[in-house]
Amino acid sequence: MAYSGVFVFGDSLVDPGNALKLAQWYGGLPLTDLPEEAPTADKGYYLGRFSNGYTFADLLSNKYIGVPTKSIFPYFFEDPWLGVKIAPFASDPNGNNLNFAYGGSHIRQGDEVVPDLDGQTDAFRHAVDFHADPNALYIITTGGNDVRDLALTGEDPVPRNLAYAELERCADKMLTELSQLFDIGVRNFVITGLADVGLIPRYDRDGNGVLDPVEQMRSDAATEYSIYLDNLIRTEVVPALQALGATVTYVPLMDYVDENGNLVSGALSANLPMIAALHGLTTEELENNLLKYKDLIFFDQIHPNAQANALLGGFMQAHIDGTPWIETLPLSGVDVDYRLTATIAAAGEADKVTVSLLAGTTYTFEMLGTSSLGTAGTLADPTLRLLGPAGNVIGQNDDSGPGFDATLTFTAPTTGTYTVELDAVGSLTGVYVLQAAVVAGAVMTSGNTYVVNSSSAVVIESVDGVGVDTVKASVSYTLAAGSEIEVLRTTNDRGKGALNLTGNEFDQTIVGNSGSNVIDGKGGSDTLIGGGGTDKFAFTSSLGSGIDRISDFSVRDDTITLDDAVFTGLGVGALSAGAFAKGVSATQADDRIVYDPSSGKLYFDPDGVGGAAQVQFALLGTGLNLTSADFVIV
Repeated sequence: MAYSGVFVFGDSLVDPGNALKLAQWYGGLPLTDLPEEAPTADKGYYLGRFSNGYTFADLLSNKYIGVPTKSIFPYFFEDPWLGVKIAPFASDPNGNNLNFAYGGSHIRQGDEVVPDLDGQTDAFRHAVDFHADPNALYIITTGGNDVRDLALTGEDPVPRNLAYAELERCADKMLTELSQLFDIGVRNFVITGLADVGLIPRYDRDGNGVLDPVEQMRSDAATEYSIYLDNLIRTEVVPALQALGATVTYVPLMDYVDENGNLVSGALSANLPMIAALHGLTTEELENNLLKYKDLIFFDQIHPNAQANALLGGFMQAHIDGTPWIETLPLSGVDVDYRLTATIAAAGEADKVTVSLLAGTTYTFEMLGTSSLGTAGTLADPTLRLLGPAGNVIGQNDDSGPGFDATLTFTAPTTGTYTVELDAVGSLTGVYVLQAAVVAGAVMTSGNTYVVNSSSAVVIESVDGVGVDTVKASVSYTLAAGSEIEVLRTTNDRGKGALNLTGNEFDQTIVGNSGSNVIDGKGGSDTLIGGGGTDKFAFTSSLGSGIDRISDFSVRDDTITLDDAVFTGLGVGALSAGAFAKGVSATQADDRIVYDPSSGKLYFDPDGVGGAAQVQFALLGTGLNLTSADFVIV
């Protein structure tokens, strides 16, 4: 369903920066239930959120209306001591993405200075002049602090009978406040259930990764009270709102047993297998050692990190939309045939990668961000689509990867150059990783030939492919890392256009045309053939990464260029006469490049007749009348 706006009420799980702005207003006011201090950037918190990235509420808002939620402070906030509004003349907050949540907030007001649910909904009603948008989505995430007050980490829990009575009052209060929202036009509610408060790392008071009996007792009480309030919300608050005529989506954060006796997974447990797999663990290892691996889920002692928020958000979106929740583990290790790290730097920006694909071959493309990579990938909601050679859309995907990440598997209908378009949903920006691979079993066994007419085209060829794979280029071309191509050559051996051909980490044969080519084998042990024309053979990879054979070097026409970052101490420009020597090894202190006419071996010696060993980096023909004039340092 399309929504015209997203409005949020709740606590620190969904606070967009209200509590931080409040603390800053009062010059560092110690707020109840904040993690140590206010969520400032110097501690790694993101834009006032109680996490190192956007919250799940932000990501849902961005998904539905194109922008994360925004703070409303100081609107309608009353001084906790004087009882007067601190900004009485502030205009109503503008926007369809207003977020009224405060870190430390409760359903029922205690001694905290931040607005409870009543205060937040009052602020909203005044902001919209008591006429709510019936086509907007309203997210409510609250109750965790009410539970925590009954099972503090440093004190014995409130007795069960008293705790249950208080939680029942909380449920009644929630229904009252949400019913008032319904009365002014709210129709679409998303109510997230309670998270299991007993799982937060703060119950491990001594920080040793194990709960002692007292810590365990307090944690168990928090879990019990979380379950009790969650059940009240699910079985009383939600049905009552539905009876009024509201559309209510309840999204469980922890497991529960439904009325038919079936176990229903909450957002955390449902995502545990993915979180474990993303970090190289089994589900059992993570489930049984949550405190040991707390940093995989929590950013601080209470709140989920950016990755967990993104994964939770993906789970919630499926519930809201009533669609299947599809999560696909990303490619890893040897499964990846191509990998690119890039950035969406501005809202609305789109990157394009051209790829050369073969008809009948099945490929996977995936765009990974925060959901898969944590803060190593800061783009929280990537999306990709694939265009065919004629520019038509072949396929697209938004959320089939982990959380909000994208993955697309398809079979190319024709051989040709395709375009992968990569961007972000809404206004988000950040770093992402594009990965691609030939699907296992889809490699053609006879060897493949790719024709590329764009220097940016990527050839995706599986490492385990059988046969000799060839790329024919009509433009200067560099093989992508991870693409196992055996031959790189031009489309016309007799052509005279000056082309640069560059290999990758695998062994290749690279063949130029009759023009003036620059040929660089890069890693591996390559065979380099210049063809006709005046060619340059470049050596830019680290010594020891392979020995390249130049099969047709011409002393009259060709040149060997050496990267000064690799061939150190030579100085940029022409190789000095004293730095070149013939023989099996250096004979003088200034000898650096040594050519052995009897074997054709070409060496670099870092210190001439010093103690460092010479390193062979190339093999030329024997008996060449090679001189220092055949070398240039670049």
